[in-house]
Amino acid sequence: MTNYKNVFRTLTLAGIISVASSCSMTELDINKDPNRPASGSLALLMPVAENAAINAFNAVNGSAMGFAGLWSSNDSYNLSNTSFQGTWNAAYQSLQSIEEMLRATEDGKNPRYRGIALVLKAYSVGNYVDMFGDMPYTEAWKGNSAEPNKTPKFDKDADIYEDLLKLCDQAIVELAKPQPVAVGGDYMGSGNAATWTRIARTVKLRLLLTSRKGRANGNAELKAAFDAGGYITTPAQNWTYLYSTQVSPVDNRHPWYFTYAGQGDPTYINHQLMGEMILNKDPRLPFYFYRQTSRILDQNNPTDRGTTPFGGSYLPLRESFLSEYRRAFNITGAIPAADLAYIAGYFGRDRADVSGAAADGPLRTAPGTYPAGGVYSDRSTAAVALTGQAALNYGGNGQWPIINSWNTKFYQVEAILDGTGVTGDARALFEAAMREHIAVVVAQGLKSDPSKAKTPATAEVDAYVKSWLDLYDAATTNQAKLNVVAKQIWFCSWGQGMDIWNFQRRTGYPIQSQFRQLSVGIQAPISKPPRQYALRLPYPQSEGALNPNASKYITDVVFDRDPVFWDKVKVKWEF
Repeated sequence: MTNYKNVFRTLTLAGIISVASSCSMTELDINKDPNRPASGSLALLMPVAENAAINAFNAVNGSAMGFAGLWSSNDSYNLSNTSFQGTWNAAYQSLQSIEEMLRATEDGKNPRYRGIALVLKAYSVGNYVDMFGDMPYTEAWKGNSAEPNKTPKFDKDADIYEDLLKLCDQAIVELAKPQPVAVGGDYMGSGNAATWTRIARTVKLRLLLTSRKGRANGNAELKAAFDAGGYITTPAQNWTYLYSTQVSPVDNRHPWYFTYAGQGDPTYINHQLMGEMILNKDPRLPFYFYRQTSRILDQNNPTDRGTTPFGGSYLPLRESFLSEYRRAFNITGAIPAADLAYIAGYFGRDRADVSGAAADGPLRTAPGTYPAGGVYSDRSTAAVALTGQAALNYGGNGQWPIINSWNTKFYQVEAILDGTGVTGDARALFEAAMREHIAVVVAQGLKSDPSKAKTPATAEVDAYVKSWLDLYDAATTNQAKLNVVAKQIWFCSWGQGMDIWNFQRRTGYPIQSQFRQLSVGIQAPISKPPRQYALRLPYPQSEGALNPNASKYITDVVFDRDPVFWDKVKVKWEF
């Protein structure tokens, strides 16, 4: 689900205040529209620009999680040239605020504002290039300029990336200059130059890692960035967007929290994700998911049978899962009714289940405390349908992990194992990344649902981490180890779809595999999808109607055939 409410809210506020502060009541030039100010103050533009970065994170987050097999959003890859028109349009609308900040700081009088804007542009545009590939860039955002250009040319994706890397370097230079007036409106970094310099180095690191196979000196430049340091390395430095419990006058709760607010049904979550977390005794399980039911569907009842997930994927009835459950929990014979009732709460679907959505909203597993700010749900917590449960409609103070320290540790592990020349102790970094992610998830849960959430026992976390380190140690090659790491990144990517989609495209891992305990792959689609794995997003048909430069991209570029410049793997699914 794409969330633009913060942008629109802030744009509206900024527009109102800009009008009030920039219009003279005695200057009534009829050629100027007082309701469309050319620019606002930097302090007012700042939160709008920062929301643009959040939009770039969230624009395809849900679909990317579907591409990666985490839930059912676009997991059948049946995409068309109308699928992402809103994403494309919102990109150019929201990024306009960043361009306004850059234009307003060209005089050099506010270098810290300019540095922050450069970082936001590098991160945001990088995400959109990863989604679409070639796109208008050098001539974009000039529709309302003194010399308007409403038919901008498309720049090559590789060329845009080169400029984004330069923007990060320019940002560091600007942020080192003295800022005469304190930065206002910066809810991400409080105007702190050191914080934004660190984010700039981290964004550059992410761009270099993603593009390394598509650039002539990609590995060498990536190694230089790691060697230089100065990027996010500790949880205290995490770049995270935080929501609140605010409902009025505007709703500032996490967008996944809409299920608790009674605004819709949760998206089906992949059974493999939930099932393996159960079998692996993953300490994040009760924080990730909220169970709405404890009733096993009766297959002799036509209504229940019609609601049962397609393809025999319903966990309480799947013998392959139940046999693994007995082994994981040392159960001999029949599984106790209490355990079956617990399993029944993990009601989702398998990958690429193309059957229609049944009237099963009150049965589907819902997002939990992480990252949605919902309700904690362990074995001791009774499953309760969210529909009509006003008592559960609190919270929503979730988060989006934009780039966290666990991300950068996984970046380094990937670079080490994939032969880029980057050095370090990959195993130690792998362990640290897992522990840091678990800690972030637990902290979010304790904040969102303090009355129910429980910190997992140290022994529980240690046992889980050890099981993955054992898998890592058992892998006999660096590529096999990378596949193990990739699978753990997949588990960590609940709520961070862009990173796992990028990871899969640039490495090909985790490779598909059968559903089993501690599987190091992800489930292949259960039915043959109409298209192959999404290597990029299809260009929007609406753009072709407005910009003649877009026509050849709409007709000639195929989303599951033509990758972005850095994708040398071209992931395919075997059917």
